[in-house]
Amino acid sequence: MASSDKHYESIARQIAATNLLALRMSSGMSQSHFAAVIGLSDRALRRYERGERALPLTTRIAIIQAFKIDPLAGDQFAAELGLEATDLSPSTTGRKTRDEGFWKSQRKESQELRKRNYTPLGQVFLKIRDNVNFCAVIYFMMQRLALAFDLPFGFEINGIDWMFLGSFLVILVLLPSVVVELPILKASQYILRSTKARMSP
Repeated sequence: MASSDKHYESIARQIAATNLLALRMSSGMSQSHFAAVIGLSDRALRRYERGERALPLTTRIAIIQAFKIDPLAGDQFAAELGLEATDLSPSTTGRKTRDEGFWKSQRKESQELRKRNYTPLGQVFLKIRDNVNFCAVIYFMMQRLALAFDLPFGFEINGIDWMFLGSFLVILVLLPSVVVELPILKASQYILRSTKARMSP
């Protein structure tokens, strides 16, 4: 029984090592950057990627939270043991999961952040701010399109479109606080990874 346990642990280490390395390569991150994201030292990450050590549960959870991929998927482990005729590649299943759930997960994360850090009244004010900023951006864009195509649009009084001016001021005032809450770095990395994956054969 002990030898079987060691055999299973060895298989688990190799699956985790292969998937971990593939995930890091597909993410385009350096080894130090990737290690920092999942809370590891460079040395520890190298040992896990070589299959020298079993991947701890805490690290596995950190990877799932950061990349929405389980480096030791149960069905893949079962396939390696010959218990199921399945051969799943994290490079395909993981990408599909990210494509389908990235923006939804970001929205949920933002909502949870607001619930933790703001009172119910504060959350209402934030929703009002978001809606006002959204309306101002839409009006501003419509006005610019109308000017570009020489179409009548807007509410001019004494030759001044006060709605356009008001929209510009609203965007100027509210945009910094809106941008602060956006996961710009995370979204940029996701877009770059998706573009790179689509361009690769």
